[in-house]
Amino acid sequence: MQIFLPDGSSRSLPSPATVLDVAKSISSGLAKSALAGKINGQLVDLDFPLKDGVKVEILTDRTPEGLEIIRHSTVHVMAMAIQELFPGTQITIGPVVENQFYYDIYPKEGIKIGTNDFPLIEKKMQEIVAQNIPFVKRIVSREEAVAHFNKIGEKFKVEIVKDLPADSEIKIYAIGHWDDLCRGPHVSSTGKLGIFKLMSVAGAYWRANKDNEQLVRIYGTAWANKKDLDGYLNMLEEAKKRDHVLLGRQLNLFTLMSDIAPGAAFFFPNGSKLFTLLQNYIRVKWAKFGFQEIQSPQVMNVNLWKVSGHYEKYRDDMYIFKDDHDDEFGIKPMSCPGHVRMFMVGQKSYRDLPLRYGEFGVVHRNELSGTLHGLTRVRRITQDDGHIFCMLNQVQSEIISALQFVKEAYADLGFNEVVYMLSTRPENRMGAEEVWDIAEKALEDSLKASGVNFQINPGDGAFYGPKIDFKVKDAIGRMHQCATIQLDFQMPARFGIAYQAANNTQETPVMIHRAVLGSVERFLGIFIEHCAGHFPIGLAPVQCRVVTVTEAQEDYARKVTNFLKMNGVRVEVDFSNDKLGAKIRDAQLLKIPYMLVIGDKEVQTNTLTARYRDGKNLAPMSPEDFLNFVKAESGVFWGLDTNQK
Repeated sequence: MQIFLPDGSSRSLPSPATVLDVAKSISSGLAKSALAGKINGQLVDLDFPLKDGVKVEILTDRTPEGLEIIRHSTVHVMAMAIQELFPGTQITIGPVVENQFYYDIYPKEGIKIGTNDFPLIEKKMQEIVAQNIPFVKRIVSREEAVAHFNKIGEKFKVEIVKDLPADSEIKIYAIGHWDDLCRGPHVSSTGKLGIFKLMSVAGAYWRANKDNEQLVRIYGTAWANKKDLDGYLNMLEEAKKRDHVLLGRQLNLFTLMSDIAPGAAFFFPNGSKLFTLLQNYIRVKWAKFGFQEIQSPQVMNVNLWKVSGHYEKYRDDMYIFKDDHDDEFGIKPMSCPGHVRMFMVGQKSYRDLPLRYGEFGVVHRNELSGTLHGLTRVRRITQDDGHIFCMLNQVQSEIISALQFVKEAYADLGFNEVVYMLSTRPENRMGAEEVWDIAEKALEDSLKASGVNFQINPGDGAFYGPKIDFKVKDAIGRMHQCATIQLDFQMPARFGIAYQAANNTQETPVMIHRAVLGSVERFLGIFIEHCAGHFPIGLAPVQCRVVTVTEAQEDYARKVTNFLKMNGVRVEVDFSNDKLGAKIRDAQLLKIPYMLVIGDKEVQTNTLTARYRDGKNLAPMSPEDFLNFVKAESGVFWGLDTNQK
């Protein structure tokens, strides 16, 4: 048989042949390091049989997919170790998440499993690895799977099997006497593993429903080598120092009061200023890219979401109540249906399109209390919602423009590494397949026309259409998903909106959903950690603090402060009786970009000495020169305050 490699070359192999045979035909070293394979883009085990003409890729621990398979296999070893150490424990699901994995387990009544048990579990895991036990796959019928998991007392697995689509291929992977339901693939044997660490314990509910069984979620991480593991653990230590909740408290940005408002932040003046500056930056971009800012109600009749299709899918996450007429209302969990209704007001012509709406929509979602964290997982969410209504022949240019919007914004905000992902149709979706074909092709063509590299993220689109998701890498190497561009043919059709075409017929517009920051709260949390609280001067809530050496300089210091304030600089003054060193340290702890030191010399020469927060002094300069310096350093962020000219 003939197979093809990623570089376009081909190889002839005797039939039958497997993925491992391909690796052996290339080199013994590759065969030794091979973990799994990809056949025409599909992940498979090394023993997967090949067909003539397929494209084969060998995955090692140097590939992202290979590393994911290491983690996937390690989580099986962890589950096996836990069940051997704590008999009667049932297992539910064990996915790989970014840089980590977890397994949700259901311990036997009276058994508690926590971080104190980690050394014992890790030791048992290493014993399993040392035995180099093969992962053995078998494909079974639904009836066989149900009977098997019933027999071994795994009720959660039985439920999963029963809920699988009728045409599903059901796989069970065994490690010796132990096995688990899994789609795979896995490494060939446990000996391929061994570089791992258990990380933490959290609570969870079966199927994320608080009315179901409470589970124990055990997190771990696994890597190709110890150096990478140590690097990851060091990164986590650095992340603790950058924790936005800690910095939010230290820098007087925000506080959380879970006793009265779980999942919602209280912003102090400095935090509110930073929040507003980010919003105003987006407003400037909206104007540049042709968006008009609108506002829509927070509380609306639930019939709106029934028409859009959101009610059926998001009802459990909505805050719903009845009025005195017994009509059902909801606090909006998203703004898009309201924007569609606004489009319906008045006659629309092809000359009105594209119509671009932007709103800082405050939405509420009833997230589980156990999932809430700081600003990054909240119930009250401010979204920089943008919705574009356009003709089909305008879709590509609008998507390209939206991509440019995102590129510019992330570059300005200091995120220089962005990953683009095309998320395609999910299993649970609405609309005809041919419409999905058109939508996915439109996004793919737009990405190609923009000249960006992108990944395919199969099955992760919205229920109403495919989307482009964006991940940004922060200063310590973590990836965060923020922006999204979504193409929607479904919602305009469900609401029956139309515009008058050039030939006087009524046509349905295409709708594009896009957000750059996504959740402003979440982005702010990411941004705080990215900067470690050292905000660029253009976005710093306080850009400088005037500090005097003695009381004798206070009159001149007031003049400097007033001059800067009147010209748009966000400035504070410290007239305390503390010594100069203490004043500077206090400003540094608050991570204020510049301290403006004023002593007798500065008074005599009508100057100031600017000291950067890292201790570097600038040459003495006039207040006017410092104003121009701040303007230049602020770049695109100058002018976001209303009094900045």
